[in-house]
Amino acid sequence: MKKLFLIIALVAIGSLTAQGNGDYVNMTFVKTTPGEDYGTILNEKWKELAQMRVDEGTITGWDVWWRPNATDTDEWNMLLVTIAKHPDSLNSNAGVLKMRPDYSEMDVEIFQQKNIKARTIAYDHTYANKGLNFADNQGETPDAPQVVVLNFMKAGVANGYAYEKAENSLNSGDLGSRSGWGLLKRLDQMGDDVYNDYMTVDFYDSWETMMKTREQTVRIPKQMQSVLNMRSHLRSVPLWRAISVRPGE
Repeated sequence: MKKLFLIIALVAIGSLTAQGNGDYVNMTFVKTTPGEDYGTILNEKWKELAQMRVDEGTITGWDVWWRPNATDTDEWNMLLVTIAKHPDSLNSNAGVLKMRPDYSEMDVEIFQQKNIKARTIAYDHTYANKGLNFADNQGETPDAPQVVVLNFMKAGVANGYAYEKAENSLNSGDLGSRSGWGLLKRLDQMGDDVYNDYMTVDFYDSWETMMKTREQTVRIPKQMQSVLNMRSHLRSVPLWRAISVRPGE
């Protein structure tokens, strides 16, 4: 009987350590069109809509990230992130008429064409938060610091559960120079032919802090080595925050 209770306890602890804060995250990877000033459209139109959706509680956050080192050959140079507590909320209460109810059908058509001309959507992915570590965070959607590093991971179905537990355990304590950390599991597509099925997210207060951290070459501790054996680190992409929307701002 004691052995049974021990097994149940271990399973419960394992489940707890592999959980995030309940956020669902939609990431839209965008290639902007030179000369069309997509940044102005985001600041003057979509930011306003995002603030309306956040204030009414449909979503909990909306951020725009710029990829500083992107070139013409890169598939995307900007990332739009929508955060919600329910997957259906990611696309709810959105649209041109919500932010401009006085627009005619022609106004809507003109704006949509201008928006389409200003950018191309390269990818659109949905993730579930499976791990989160921010100082003094009580499970809410955290404010976005100045810099984020996206780490695209491939773990596979067989390693998923153990991988989530290991990543959470590894990043549950002091984060060093990082101001925050998160683990995301991809939901929109799964399988061997999908580029990535997980993503870890490292947050930094400044570009300098991020670069100095990446500059360091250290011995890999045994705990981290076990995580490395569970997944492939496909790519690491640093981004700079351009717009951030949270409730009451």
